[in-house]
Amino acid sequence: MLRTAAAALATLSLCFSLSSLAQDAPVELKLHWEPGQTYVQESDTDTTNFLTTLGKTSDQKLRLHQTTRIAVQKNAQNQTEAQVLIESLLGEMTYDGKSHAFDSKNPGASHPLLQQTFGGAAGRGFTLVYDEHGRFLDAKDTASMVTGGTVPDLASIADARQLAALYRRSLEMGLPKIPVRPGDKWISDEIVPFPQTGTVQVKLNAKFDGVVDREGRQQAQIAFEGVMKSQRDKDSAGRELSTQRPVTLGDDSKVNGHIFFDLERKTISLAVFSATIQLKVEGKNMPVRQQVTTRLVSMKPTGAP
Repeated sequence: MLRTAAAALATLSLCFSLSSLAQDAPVELKLHWEPGQTYVQESDTDTTNFLTTLGKTSDQKLRLHQTTRIAVQKNAQNQTEAQVLIESLLGEMTYDGKSHAFDSKNPGASHPLLQQTFGGAAGRGFTLVYDEHGRFLDAKDTASMVTGGTVPDLASIADARQLAALYRRSLEMGLPKIPVRPGDKWISDEIVPFPQTGTVQVKLNAKFDGVVDREGRQQAQIAFEGVMKSQRDKDSAGRELSTQRPVTLGDDSKVNGHIFFDLERKTISLAVFSATIQLKVEGKNMPVRQQVTTRLVSMKPTGAP
């Protein structure tokens, strides 16, 4: 009987050890687009531009709600294509004691500044292409974001590609390049293109806090904090250019936030980014405070109601 009890204890101990090893096994937190599925995301962005530092009478606040649909399929080359479409935008700008609303369903009824900034955004999109191993290849189908009609504006072509790159990088920002265990830390150092400020270095210190049960699913929780700063423009050979942009980011711009990564669906279910940005506008400092919250609303087979 003693030997039987000892064997049972040994077996129980082994089970606990195996369970502990399984929990501590490294996991891959790499964004994956599943062909045949359509993802719907909602993003809420709150931005405060401290215009009083530029001599204006009041600061400007902007709230924006965006719905994005991503339909994923395989192409003839066995590549994965994620077709990104901005479905709708709802916004509100507060400035000089007045509030101005924006609705992409009726952009002409909004303030001219909001029309200029967001008027043609809804209904536009692009396609992100990945190889069979999930490695990003290229962005295409950006024509809907290009202005100029039959004679496309070259600057808007570049901006369209930058916006596609910015969207992709924003989804992957803070995720580790290799499998990690709970408690692991890493540095994410990315060069991200922004249409107005040019290339920006985003350097984050990230940590895998652990696996939690969220919305009935096992999800990896990641926290991060870091800095952002503008980089000089470079030519195709990598040489720095002497061009001066009217808007740049100061070296003391900071960002922090957290991510929940759905381990089963291999995608981000929630991401929260908060930034305190020190913009330089024609040589003058203008602080900007921004928070972006992006949620995965649904992931369903394409065509499902």
